[in-house]
Amino acid sequence: ISYFIHSYDKLIIDTHNLILSLRELIVFIFIMKFVIPSYQRVELLKSKTLAFLEEQGVFPKDIYVFVRDDDPQLKDYNNIPNINVITLVGIKGIGNTHNAITTYFAKDTWITELDDDIHYVIDHQRNKIKDFETRVQKMVDIMEHEEISYGGFYQVSNPMFMSGNQEYTLDLRYMLGLMRIRKIDYDIMLETNYAEDFENCILHYIKDGSILKNNWVAGHTKNYNDGGCDGDGRSLETEKIDKEFLANKYPNHCKLFQRKNGRWDLRLIKNPVPKSNSIF
Repeated sequence: ISYFIHSYDKLIIDTHNLILSLRELIVFIFIMKFVIPSYQRVELLKSKTLAFLEEQGVFPKDIYVFVRDDDPQLKDYNNIPNINVITLVGIKGIGNTHNAITTYFAKDTWITELDDDIHYVIDHQRNKIKDFETRVQKMVDIMEHEEISYGGFYQVSNPMFMSGNQEYTLDLRYMLGLMRIRKIDYDIMLETNYAEDFENCILHYIKDGSILKNNWVAGHTKNYNDGGCDGDGRSLETEKIDKEFLANKYPNHCKLFQRKNGRWDLRLIKNPVPKSNSIF
């Protein structure tokens, strides 16, 4: 009898250890990497996006900051404790930076790319998000189910506009580069630097037939902060050149137009979703 009791106790312990091992494996598989390209904005990075991720409980070891080797603040970036700081050599332009980020990670790795100046993130009822990592994981689960590799969030933190949409959409819609989720794909390489957010949407839509947009979550930031893209050659003219390039290359997916303030922009065409097995 004591033998059977001992064997039963050992079976329970072994089963418990197996469950713990499986849980650890699941956590390992689904660890999200939070990726932040930054240029000449180390203090803004620390006070905004890094502070936001800390509030959300993201582990510093899961944060990757990509900087340029010619950044005058390079030493200050490297002095940020605990996070991963990756120096890109000879890389200029945000599109080229995202291509370098693509080649840095292993194929099929899920990453969440963030701008370095995110103040906070809200939902469609103007509540500040406190479970950002959980919401990101839910979007990854949807994208895995839909067999798509690119997702993002609403482009402006305006609850009235956000609430006018269903929570998730799969057609071709603009998603600001401020916050986005993507699976690393070496076949997708950007050709533009100052319209790369549009280009990412178009290329992934062409590849997968869908992109996932969470219309009920949006980041809040100040557009066109000093440094960043504006310190890297972005201007009205360079934006126009890149957007014209996309309009000419993908006429079935976007159209070029000029806003009242003189800035040239693209309007994406909401192509019908070709998939018939959608969960929506």
